[in-house]
Amino acid sequence: MESTQLFDLLRKRGIAPTSQRPVTLMRHKDGSYPLHKYVGTEQLTLYQSRQKRRHAPGGLIVAFYGHKIGHGLLLGVWRVVGVMSALEAHSQGLLNGTFESFDESSHGYFHQLEATDFLSDLRLTLEVTWGGRPNSWRRVLTAANDYPIGISAEPPVKFDGVSNASLVMAEMRIALNDLRWQQGLGAVAGVYLLTDEFTGRHYVGSASGGCGVWQRWAEYAQNGHGDNDQLVDLLERCPGRENEFRLTLLESMPLDTPRSQVLARETFWKMALGSRTFGLNSN
Repeated sequence: MESTQLFDLLRKRGIAPTSQRPVTLMRHKDGSYPLHKYVGTEQLTLYQSRQKRRHAPGGLIVAFYGHKIGHGLLLGVWRVVGVMSALEAHSQGLLNGTFESFDESSHGYFHQLEATDFLSDLRLTLEVTWGGRPNSWRRVLTAANDYPIGISAEPPVKFDGVSNASLVMAEMRIALNDLRWQQGLGAVAGVYLLTDEFTGRHYVGSASGGCGVWQRWAEYAQNGHGDNDQLVDLLERCPGRENEFRLTLLESMPLDTPRSQVLARETFWKMALGSRTFGLNSN
């Protein structure tokens, strides 16, 4: 770890606070929203955008997820581009796609945020000790602040074996860069279930040969649809829907299992789950 204090780490990464570019820290611990599901997505940006206090354009927001008392895991860093009233933003449709309901009687500000790549290598890995009053979720960072940091002892997405492999898209994009997940999923062929958690509809697919399930799931992480016709059509009609997808390994097999046997098991699961009649399978 290159630093033991948050201020020092940001300074070394070239984002030290200044009067023109203040840095605001936020720690979210509301259990109403599965924030980990939206890491790296527009939905999480929208969640950050509405605040009761106004943030100056040019400033940065560094957000953490309060995974345990007095601590937080890094969610990301955003730049404030512009500010308007939340009501005006709502009337312009700028809040479309957010997972947080809007009350027109509420006051506050909408911040046009730009997601940055600052500290992207440390998302859900960098752990900060929040300290102070536990209910204080918003703070302005200064050199005098004391925010010890370290690398979380727990991996961002824990690997509990292929029999427990079930990941939402944001988790998968992180997990597939983890050697444990690469080795585990890359060593097996199998049949998997893709669930659109927005509608509950299913798609059943399979993977064999090469790097097995890891290789196939990496394709979904890259483009969201894995070149499946109905999924391609869905994402064209509903951009961003891939963030609602969950991939679950239904059945694993040795990597050298003949392709015909893998396809036979895929056919079985399509029938068992009704994914041709009620889901997203075309054949």
